[in-house]
Amino acid sequence: MNYVIFTIFFLIILWIIILYIVYKKKSNYISLYGPTIMLKTERGKKFIQDISKHRIWDYYGIFSIIFLIIGMVFTVGFLIWEAIIIITIPRVYTPSPLSILGIPGINPYIPVLYGIIALIIAVVLHEFSHGIESARNNVKIKSLGVLLLIIPVGAFVAIISLLIMIMIVNTSVPVSSGAVILSSSNTSLMPGDIILKIDNMSVNSTILNSINLNPGKNVSVLILHDGKRYYENVMAGIYINSVLKNSPAYISGMKPGMVLIKMDGYILNNITYFQKILYRFSPGERVNFTVYYNKNILNISLLLIDKYSFYEKYYPSYNNMEYKSQPFIGIVPLYMNITYTDPEYIYLLFSNPFSSGPFNGFLHIISLPFSGLEPLPSYLYPIFITPINPGYFWFTVNVFYWLFWINLMLGLTNLLPLIPLDGGYLFRDLFIFFYKDRKDYEAFADKISTVISFFILFLLIWQIYFLYF
Repeated sequence: MNYVIFTIFFLIILWIIILYIVYKKKSNYISLYGPTIMLKTERGKKFIQDISKHRIWDYYGIFSIIFLIIGMVFTVGFLIWEAIIIITIPRVYTPSPLSILGIPGINPYIPVLYGIIALIIAVVLHEFSHGIESARNNVKIKSLGVLLLIIPVGAFVAIISLLIMIMIVNTSVPVSSGAVILSSSNTSLMPGDIILKIDNMSVNSTILNSINLNPGKNVSVLILHDGKRYYENVMAGIYINSVLKNSPAYISGMKPGMVLIKMDGYILNNITYFQKILYRFSPGERVNFTVYYNKNILNISLLLIDKYSFYEKYYPSYNNMEYKSQPFIGIVPLYMNITYTDPEYIYLLFSNPFSSGPFNGFLHIISLPFSGLEPLPSYLYPIFITPINPGYFWFTVNVFYWLFWINLMLGLTNLLPLIPLDGGYLFRDLFIFFYKDRKDYEAFADKISTVISFFILFLLIWQIYFLYF
């Protein structure tokens, strides 16, 4: 954590030094603009003035104002909601402080190449739109400028970028069957492998959840990997992927890598059946497990406890009222020690993200970088049949995705009623418009804007404080 904070302070100091050098240099082409640097040029003025003569920009301006007002209300509401729920987020889920900085390569979730491309396009489109609207409303343009800030604010072209990305992905098709492996602690199976058959039985993620194979038995698994099919011998069964400290499993000596064979005489063929058997018992009852570990069959006895009580004592931030009276062991069970899904599911995340509803779809599409699916890992390319070379295809998809993501985040930030952002000036101008009959309307608008700006700043600092201090 210390090195991260040091990096942030180093970048701030470096930026201050750059600002000081620009201030002393006093160039006609580069100057200070508050805490930002403005790069200026005379080129492009005539182009903007010619474009601005079209009447369509009048309608664009009206639409933009309406959109900004709606977006501002949504963004402030979302920020207040975040400030409330931030208190309940467990520290283990806290992202790196570097994620605060929207800088490609430094922010761990923004890839360097795609982030830089998206950022440049966002800023250019944003500044050009300002120039066109200024020329349309007879505001003299002295020069064209691009603002450079530690966290630049770009244009709002996310919707168009997302639609283009969806159109491109819809030119591909997913492989028709199988279960694609997302993560694996099994040395015989790799992320991106597609399991087509187990002992000559065709499978998908649903079948794997309820497959009826004897645990501890080696089975033949047909795998599709990088367009090639081959067989692997893999031990069937429910593996213990991890064990919670201080849980009954931990106390009894259960370890990651063990394969569950039986529970009080019930053969544990799959995850679904294991959960069904577990909930036949109650907290306080003792159960006996038969497990396979290091080529040996072991018997382990443990006392089930109340899940709610355990979490309340050791992990209160994770607790849930639904845990009350539930029997608890304290393991993460995974069939064959892998996580998996259907190729169709991943395909829908990109080709039709809103199939699960507008709100869920929005959350799914913006969270792809945090789940490791954007940029799409190359080992998952084979689950899509693409019309061109997969490398070129996914490069194009990734560019438009990050155009969407960067523009969305910068656009929502720019909507905040916080001066010097566009939302801050719009908020101030709205007050001037509605209270223009007052004698001191400008002073009144300035005071209200200042109060709101400090409120928004407080909400942002509040979140940072609860996350990292």
